[in-house]
Amino acid sequence: MIYHLITTPECNLCCEYCCGKAFDEPESNIKFESVPQKPTYSMDELNSFLARDEDKPVSIIFYGGEPLLNIEFIKKVMDSQSKYKTVKNWLIQTNGILLDKLPKEYVNKFHTILVSIDGGKEITNKNRGEGTWEKVTSNLNLIKTSGFRGEIIARMAIEEPANFYEDIMELINPKETGKNMPQGFKFASIHWQLDANMWHDYKKRDFTKWSIKYNKDISKLADYWVMEIKKGNLLRLYPFIGIINSLLFEKKYYLRCGSGISNFTILPNGKISACPIMSGIKEHYLGDIKTAKPKLLPFKLNIKEPCISCEEFELCGGRCLYSNIRPVWPKKGVIEVCESVKHLIREMKRISPVVEKALKDGKIKKQELEFLKYNCAEIIP
Repeated sequence: MIYHLITTPECNLCCEYCCGKAFDEPESNIKFESVPQKPTYSMDELNSFLARDEDKPVSIIFYGGEPLLNIEFIKKVMDSQSKYKTVKNWLIQTNGILLDKLPKEYVNKFHTILVSIDGGKEITNKNRGEGTWEKVTSNLNLIKTSGFRGEIIARMAIEEPANFYEDIMELINPKETGKNMPQGFKFASIHWQLDANMWHDYKKRDFTKWSIKYNKDISKLADYWVMEIKKGNLLRLYPFIGIINSLLFEKKYYLRCGSGISNFTILPNGKISACPIMSGIKEHYLGDIKTAKPKLLPFKLNIKEPCISCEEFELCGGRCLYSNIRPVWPKKGVIEVCESVKHLIREMKRISPVVEKALKDGKIKKQELEFLKYNCAEIIP
């Protein structure tokens, strides 16, 4: 099992597609309850719950808000494992602003660090605030020189009018920024997520037109990816490697992110939800760490139609549990999102013979395509 551990619902940024939209798009028929600013449960209560998990090894993803706003809690949880020894893998999803504040002896314990960044300097600072790109890339270079050897995943949020191909190439091959200026950070692992069907904003957007360009960029990126593979360089683009794994090695998934299956969220009040997006929605709570049995949590919330009748359901898995059970876009918009996923899958089917040949020829190794399942890179954008 993997558990998102929300250290605080607070954040130190106000990104356009997150906090910004929360102010701009307040209409909702969902009733949320507020959750505490910091966890109210004890380490004994948390670790007793984790110890009851029969599906070991257990992994923890520190999450927020911005998880590093509560560094002391992170340290406390990690330190507690010297006694309990139930957690094998530590992960964190962070905006990266405070990475330099967490002591390196904790940073270097992480299996994976997922960092929110949307491309190069211009797009990242536009979406997240002036100076964000400079601070984040500086912190990433710092932790690498301080001994971090785990995986760093760039986690992009994309929507129109973003130039997806150009933005992702800025992460793969960052531009020089001048003398005595930050030089960016070269990412070998990237996941991107479409900001689609999450807000009541479809009529205010131009997703229809932009998604056509996005699909063309996916094809362009697929061609670049296999070109690099032929050179023996496999970039860990998670939407690509996840689907290629299934196509080549017949690995099937039910809901790629694992929400409500093998991936759950522990809220600051000790309540358990299927995913972080459902924080505060009482009707979707699955239990409480004080009494819940982990093995009884799965499949209390299920993907519904139109996903389960789709011809690509086995490869897609339903995309997003939250947007499936609570769609906020009209049917036309939902279909457009699904068409983008189907296009991605078609492109992976197109290039899979090239990847298979590269594996047989020894250009790349099978283990380069492997990853920690449900590691917060949801595979289907």
